[in-house]
Amino acid sequence: MFYKSIFKVGEWYMDNIVFSLDIGTRSIIGAVVEFAEKTMEIKAQFMLEHDSRTMYDGQIHDIPKVADGVIKVKKTLEDKVGYKLDKVAIAAAGRSLKTKKCSIEQEIDDAAEIDSFIVGSLEIAALQKIQQEIDSTDNEGEKYYCVGYSVVEYQLNGYPISSLIGHHGKKIGVEILATFLPDSVVNSLYSVLHRAELEPINLTLEPIAAIDIAVPEDIRMLNLALVDIGAGTSDIAITRDGSISAYGMVPIAGDEITEAIIENYLVDFSTAEFIKKQLSKGKEISYKDILGIVHKVTPEEVIQTINNSIEQLAEKIAVEILNLNQNKPPKTVFCIGGGAQLPGLCKKIAEKLDLPSQRVAVRGRDMLKNVVKIPKDPIGGSEGITVLGIASVAYKKSSNNFMTIIVNGKEYRLFDTKKITVANALGLIGYSPKNLIPVNGKDLIFTVNGVEKKIFGELGKPAEVMVNGVLANLQTVLKDNDKVVVKEAVAGRDAVLALRDLERVLDKKIDKENCIITVNGEEKPEDYLIKNGDNIKIMKKANSFGLSKDAGKNSDAQLTVVQDKTDADQEASIQNKTESKVLSNNRMTVTVNGRPVELNNNYKPILVDIFNAIDFNPSDKKGFLMLKVNGAPAGYTTPLKDGDVIEIYWDN
Repeated sequence: MFYKSIFKVGEWYMDNIVFSLDIGTRSIIGAVVEFAEKTMEIKAQFMLEHDSRTMYDGQIHDIPKVADGVIKVKKTLEDKVGYKLDKVAIAAAGRSLKTKKCSIEQEIDDAAEIDSFIVGSLEIAALQKIQQEIDSTDNEGEKYYCVGYSVVEYQLNGYPISSLIGHHGKKIGVEILATFLPDSVVNSLYSVLHRAELEPINLTLEPIAAIDIAVPEDIRMLNLALVDIGAGTSDIAITRDGSISAYGMVPIAGDEITEAIIENYLVDFSTAEFIKKQLSKGKEISYKDILGIVHKVTPEEVIQTINNSIEQLAEKIAVEILNLNQNKPPKTVFCIGGGAQLPGLCKKIAEKLDLPSQRVAVRGRDMLKNVVKIPKDPIGGSEGITVLGIASVAYKKSSNNFMTIIVNGKEYRLFDTKKITVANALGLIGYSPKNLIPVNGKDLIFTVNGVEKKIFGELGKPAEVMVNGVLANLQTVLKDNDKVVVKEAVAGRDAVLALRDLERVLDKKIDKENCIITVNGEEKPEDYLIKNGDNIKIMKKANSFGLSKDAGKNSDAQLTVVQDKTDADQEASIQNKTESKVLSNNRMTVTVNGRPVELNNNYKPILVDIFNAIDFNPSDKKGFLMLKVNGAPAGYTTPLKDGDVIEIYWDN
């Protein structure tokens, strides 16, 4: 069962129509293609050049401008076909390409006939093995996605075979060649489509798409090379023994020739592009330089000027072909893409590969089998191959390599070639990581009788993730059509302490009738909120001199400072029977992570008070902070009582 793009027209559907886009460095080509049993017919097509340099080396740099171009192409095609286009097949260029081969074998029941599901499972197992190898290597923080793979060889009971379907055997195997691109490349393509309100149904690599249509399977027994020379990159694919054996990429192409023209003729980029396109027409070229002076030049003169640049491009393409083809020249090289039309380029590639010049040729649509020809086709040259290959690959694709995920009620389409977790999905849709990270409230630090006291701010509440209504986490693996709800993290409140509640951090009760409390040398009302850096002193009144309660306010000589309990001498003084007792004990004991901890029971302690009594810094995040009291989940304000068992730990 082929997977096909489906477009709604009135009340019926067409399941043999594919809308494909070739988003290149210099242009966007769109085509609506109808597939029959043995033919493909172009129902509508349109090519639009970027009005500025929005892409470099096949990589999208200005997403909004590229999206505007895609929207224009889409609208033009919709006007031509008379219905809305909302699904599209695309391809990525080979920038930062990684290519890997993998062989895998599986034992099966020899009584069962091998079907497409068994073969598909075998290929996926091989693909996942390669993905694991890619993920385990140092990619400098960049994630890589598989954008296409080709079967090099099937095996049945240890022997090569062209197809497994319909056979019986005890052991089956496959060798695949998979290609990977950084997620930054894939995500930029997806962002463009999202802005254009297009749903991607298939993503492949440009050389995979091109070779699918330009090099039919019946001639892949030959050792051939296909080179897609665009503006930013030259993508290469090699065939041998009936399959695609290698992919590669040269990070230079037509733009290097354009830049050579700019330098030699003092023109802007668009004028240089115009001059380059006129070279193959054989007519005198008139142009205006950046000073406004009009010049005329022959194609031969321009070619002579840029000859070194063409030579370098041919050299790099030839070297990469040899590298991919075990240091041997292929039998033939097919050149496609707009850059393939550069005069003399094919001849120079042939020379570098030591091939007869006729063995390196430009391939246009006129050479394609099974494509219904268009009279005076405006995109019939080598630049029009890839867009048809993209459509062909999408039509033949047996499974959709995109998945639908609903996040907070909004639907997203994500590229799916491996296990996608909630974290992966949130990253791909651009969900702000700030919404996932709880921010703790500010701590309050002050001194009491010269001893520093610290009250921790309230811990922020972590984000909560639900998948299909069930509590999950960022590592939960998602499936197609899963519904994800993310409740944003909640910031913790800043630590607050009123003067009346000071005894909460002293571990003893203050005898307020017989003492004076000052803040930075001044008395403050009980509702005064302590600030960071405040210097608080607690002093008892010297009643032994027979002074009134108010006398101590005016004479420091008549006050005795009450030190913190850590000062043994002052503690002994406070406990002296001849003095008025300012602080009194009322203790309770709880168990924290297996160790007993004493708390002051005078002020009805809550769970957050534990952090002032144990060596545990909640600001030093090492995961999600878990709080439990007597085995049950607890919050910061959970009341504590004598004998409670408390657990505090990080959940990674």
